[in-house]
Amino acid sequence: MVRIGTVPGKGRGVLASQPIAEGTLIERAAAVRLPAAERPLLDQTGVFAYYFADPAAFGKEDSHDCFLAFGALTFCNHAAEPNAAVSWEEDEVGLWALLHAVADIGEAEEVTLFYTNIDEYGSAEVFF
Repeated sequence: MVRIGTVPGKGRGVLASQPIAEGTLIERAAAVRLPAAERPLLDQTGVFAYYFADPAAFGKEDSHDCFLAFGALTFCNHAAEPNAAVSWEEDEVGLWALLHAVADIGEAEEVTLFYTNIDEYGSAEVFF
């Protein structure tokens, strides 16, 4: 359904390998929650560009946990008006990142997300 490819002016990104209808589950990836206390260490590593801010706590607390997902969705670039979104689900096996299309996505179109913590990127050298 998707592939990792080169996006002009951005570097790597996720591209649709076929048309994807709004509402489609694109990926269900294993994930882990890391406590806010560990974020300063993660922010000094290459992992910084790939973890997700805890959407339930971001902006409501001084410090928020982060989620690290193990799937293609970590390569989705930022867009102010994204065509996909990640939600989080926990079951008896563990935590999962669910990537859903929030708009129709055409074949070869980039799959994008809104980075909740975009302001934390500052001058970091990351692609989006």
